[in-house]
Amino acid sequence: MIKNWRIKAGSLPVAIIVAVSFVFLTGTTFGAEKLRISYASVTGNTAVITYIAQRAGLFEKYGLDVEIILITGGPASVSALLNGDVDLDLRAPIAAIQGMAHGAKLTFLFSQSNILDYDVVTRPEIKDVKQLKGKKVGIIRFGGISELMVRYLFQKLGLDADKDIAIVQVGQARFGSLERGAIEATVLSSSESAYAKRMGFRVLDMPTLPFFGSTVVTTPALAAKKSDAFSRYMKGYLEGIRFFLNDKEQSSQYIGDLLRTKDRDMIELAYKTNPQHQMGRKPYPDMTAVRATLDIMGSRDPLVKKLKAEELFNLSFLTRLDQSGFIEQLYQTK
Repeated sequence: MIKNWRIKAGSLPVAIIVAVSFVFLTGTTFGAEKLRISYASVTGNTAVITYIAQRAGLFEKYGLDVEIILITGGPASVSALLNGDVDLDLRAPIAAIQGMAHGAKLTFLFSQSNILDYDVVTRPEIKDVKQLKGKKVGIIRFGGISELMVRYLFQKLGLDADKDIAIVQVGQARFGSLERGAIEATVLSSSESAYAKRMGFRVLDMPTLPFFGSTVVTTPALAAKKSDAFSRYMKGYLEGIRFFLNDKEQSSQYIGDLLRTKDRDMIELAYKTNPQHQMGRKPYPDMTAVRATLDIMGSRDPLVKKLKAEELFNLSFLTRLDQSGFIEQLYQTK
C-alpha cells in the first residue's frame, strides 16, 4: 500500500526502519531492486496506474521493490528528485517545467494525460459565465496547478484572470470555501467536479481541450544510472494499464483503497473519469497538448517560452518496449 512516509536525506536509521517495515508489510524480498516513487495526492489521477500495478504485484513480477511516497507540492518533489531522495515523481508537470526553464536537469518519461481533465465549478446561483466577472475564484496555492487551470480555463471562457476575476488562495478547503460563500468558483479534477455536482454545485460546460496534465518525471542522470530498473518499471506500468483497462472490478477496489473510501459512486466516478481511458494502451504525449501547456505557462514565465515540447521527454523506455511488441503481447496473452 502507499505509505505517507517522509524520509530526509541522510536519515539512515529512519530509512532502515522504513525499509524493514515495507518488506514486512508487503512481503517484498531484499533481492528486488528498490525504486522510490513520489506522488502528489490521493485525489488526483497521477498515482492511479502505478498504485494499481503495485497492488497487483506487477512491479514485483519484474524484480522491483516499489515504494510510493506522498510529497505534497511540486517544488518539494523537484527538490527530492534533484537530491536523489526519490527516483521518479508522479504529478502534474508544472513545477518540473518551471524548473527546466530555469536550468534544472529533469525529463519526462511519458504522459498520463493529454486532455484537460479539470472543470470550473461554481456556487449554485451562478448560472452563466458572465456572472463570474468580478467574483472570487479559489485556488490551492499560487504557482501550482490549480492557479494554472484557473488561468487556462477562464481564458477559454473569455475572461481575463488578471482583470475579470479575483484569484484567492484557500488551500485544500475549496469545497468548504464554496459552501460558505467565501469564493464563488474554483477548478476541480473531473472526478472531484462530478462529486461536487452531486453536492449541488454547478459545473460549467467546457469543450475538450488539449493539455499536458500529468506525467512521470525523473532526472537524466537517474535515467542513465537506473536504465534497467526504469525499463522494468515501464513494463510494470504498461501491464498496469492493461490491468486497469481490462479489470474494472479489481481496479475499482484498488482505487477505493487509494482514495480511502467505500463510496461506490465516488469510486465509479474516479474510474470512469480517469484519463487513461482517453490515453489508451500507449502513454505517448500529444505534443499539441504539451505546447498548449507551455503556452499558458509562458504567459507568466518568459523562460518557459524557450522550451521545446519534444525536448522535454526521454521516450526511449516506452518506444523500445513498443517497438519490441511488448505492449501488443500484453493484450494477446492476458
